[in-house]
Amino acid sequence: MNKNEISLLTGLINRRRSIRKYTPEIPPAGWIKSMIHCAARAPSPSNSRPVRFVRIISEKIREDINMAMEKGRKRFLEAVEGLEGQKKLKNRINAYFRFSQFMFDAPILFAVGTVLSRSGFSERLFDAGILKRHDREDTDLDITVGLALKGFLLRGEELGLGACILTAPLVFIPDIEEVAGIKDISIKCFVTAGFPHEKPGFIERICADDILIEA
Repeated sequence: MNKNEISLLTGLINRRRSIRKYTPEIPPAGWIKSMIHCAARAPSPSNSRPVRFVRIISEKIREDINMAMEKGRKRFLEAVEGLEGQKKLKNRINAYFRFSQFMFDAPILFAVGTVLSRSGFSERLFDAGILKRHDREDTDLDITVGLALKGFLLRGEELGLGACILTAPLVFIPDIEEVAGIKDISIKCFVTAGFPHEKPGFIERICADDILIEA
């Protein structure tokens, strides 16, 4: 990689922002496919390639997910009744609900997850009875999804598209796979994409010296 390529990559990383407002225009199919292609290049445990992007096209499924979120919000609001600090809890519940609503109007909406059949190193040890099942496997899969999404986001930034990752809806909807009619995939998050209709300002990020620890 030469200096110009490094500079281009650094620029993409530095200017990327989470976009929650989009124009109605649908991005070209080839652009979206190229973003998925970059996501597919992400490393995975034992090259198991478990990540899947499920594009939510059906308006009915979007509405079903929206209704399930509303039910989840009401369930949480009822659960905090009478608790200490209930006002703050209710405000937070309502805020996260509102912050997620934009996804239903986004031109492109994906549910991103991993296939249930796995072939990673830890999974094989589990099957052999050598290793007890714990959170290691899910951690490996979460890392893989994160790496795939990074490629997806940066390719979108390069094309002039915006995107945003959402996990809050999954808190409201614990049975998201059933609600969305998705089989054999464990959903980890949603991600929206489209032409930006906003330009978020600079956000102060943590610097390298703050996260680099020597042991």
